[in-house]
Amino acid sequence: MYQLQTIEEQKASYLAYIKHQNAQMSAQIKSSGNMVCESMLLVCVEQFNSNELFITLASIKAQHLPFSNVIFWCKNTDEKNLNHFLPKHCDFEFVVTSDLVGDARLNKEKTKASFVVYSGDKLDSYLTFALTTNINLDTHLAYFDTDKLSNEREREYPDFKPDWNPDLQLTAGYINSGLWVKTLADFAYGCGTLSAFNVARYMVFCYLNNLPLTIQHIPLVMLSRSSNLVSFANAKAFLEPLYNKVAEIDNSNDLPTLSLRWHLDYKPLVSIIIPTCNAKELVRACIDSILNKSTYTNYEILLVDNNSDDSESLRYFNQLSEHPKITLLTYNKPFNYSAINNFAAKQANGEVLALVNNDIEVITPDWLTNMVSHVMRDDIGCVGAKLLYSDNRIQHAGVVIGYGGGAGHGHKYFPSDHFGYMNRLIATQNYSAVTAACLLIKVKDFWAVGGLNAKKLAIAFNDVDLCLKVRELGKRNLYCAEAVLYHHESVSRGHEDTPEKVKRFNAELAYLQTTWADVIAADPAYNPNLTLKRENFAIKSFR
Repeated sequence: MYQLQTIEEQKASYLAYIKHQNAQMSAQIKSSGNMVCESMLLVCVEQFNSNELFITLASIKAQHLPFSNVIFWCKNTDEKNLNHFLPKHCDFEFVVTSDLVGDARLNKEKTKASFVVYSGDKLDSYLTFALTTNINLDTHLAYFDTDKLSNEREREYPDFKPDWNPDLQLTAGYINSGLWVKTLADFAYGCGTLSAFNVARYMVFCYLNNLPLTIQHIPLVMLSRSSNLVSFANAKAFLEPLYNKVAEIDNSNDLPTLSLRWHLDYKPLVSIIIPTCNAKELVRACIDSILNKSTYTNYEILLVDNNSDDSESLRYFNQLSEHPKITLLTYNKPFNYSAINNFAAKQANGEVLALVNNDIEVITPDWLTNMVSHVMRDDIGCVGAKLLYSDNRIQHAGVVIGYGGGAGHGHKYFPSDHFGYMNRLIATQNYSAVTAACLLIKVKDFWAVGGLNAKKLAIAFNDVDLCLKVRELGKRNLYCAEAVLYHHESVSRGHEDTPEKVKRFNAELAYLQTTWADVIAADPAYNPNLTLKRENFAIKSFR
């Protein structure tokens, strides 16, 4: 069933979290002795607003450790106003500038570390202490979790962020304030002209320029932002000059995220592997939808018959084999999902493999175009799609490692039109794994990790294992929110309802838990403050 937390549950869970965090920080600061925060604070004042500034100034004054210095970056039209306003309300040293790059007064300051926020942001009183105690020596950039400030200035609706997730940054700008930079000069160089999206742009700039940076995520809520922030979709004009080199921004939707289609130098042949045992009508719906709806045409279909014994199905499969795009393969051994796909992959002609279940049905015609545009990126491994049950609820939108002690589907059973937690249902992003019910992978990556594990993972978790092996190649796996298909899972999927099946499933779960214990303990695409008991991105219990 649909499991989104109620507002009351969210509030109670978050208040418990805040109480827990503050108790932890208070205990640490009491035992830490005399400490000094060596980081500066950069406050971006996109538009002078005294009410917003009061919120930020009050939270600066409330710090348990003071910042070494505070810089206010504004437009030149607001410089006079700030220089008049700030001396009346600041009891700390500060500099006002409208030229972050060229102001000679900042030459020495720009070599120092700085924490970047916006006017109107409220800093947690333990922020400077958290900076002093949590930043690793090799870190170049660091960010915290954030929450929203209600109109009554109460904290609510936390954004418990994943570890560095480049594609979520590109599409949703999930890091948009509260960024620690090792040197202010680096940020000044790459952030662009003053706007509401400087932090988001800087993170995009770092990724697209392949800068060798260590980016640290600290899962503490240390910044509260207004609940009335401008949508990230409004960053399109600001970011488009960066994106144009690698991707086209889709202008056809009005979502608060950006949809990107990455440029393809050419259209590679995709080998679509569809295993089946009988199931004529499912196969018909699947293949007809691929043939009739897909805008991407450079593909072949390898239909793998695994011990079918229904005469009508066999007759239909033979008819399909006469289609110029379809090859019928026969696999007469006992069902082993991994072995069947490995068998077919060895006979594929394509540069890209598409593992597709026989109960998949295309919804969006550009599904394959969008998925191919991602899988051909050098740093991307496996690409999965948004899959819906027949009743239009979410079946798959990325796999979270650790759910139930193994792995599960984030946002499972949510309505298909829901934006998801932190817009993560509608934003293309990186996950540690995606389901092989509809999965694309380059052939060279598939065989670099030995394909699917047919010995230990015949049926369950073989896709998770494949994705995690590919991740160890230095690739990132990706959920493509623009590729939407039905997965009529309840129609075709067997249940673990016999002693033999239960024994096999438990053995496969044990293999996953043993082999990938580190990811199960801390999935970088999730957050340690979120529950592993339900697949709904709810806050875990802190009571």
